[in-house]
Amino acid sequence: MTREEYEEKRRRLEADAEDAKKAYNRARAVYDGICDELRNLRIEWQEQQRAANPTTEK
Repeated sequence: MTREEYEEKRRRLEADAEDAKKAYNRARAVYDGICDELRNLRIEWQEQQRAANPTTEK
């Protein structure tokens, strides 16, 4: 491997790593948003059930 080949491959890998990091961060943000929505849905459901059945509250 020549110095030029090494530098070219290193630049490509660094660019690929940066693209992968950006994709990971976007996916993580989407995942976190979905988890927040699930938590809020669960809380909303529990509050609705408590309001509909106040005698079952402990």
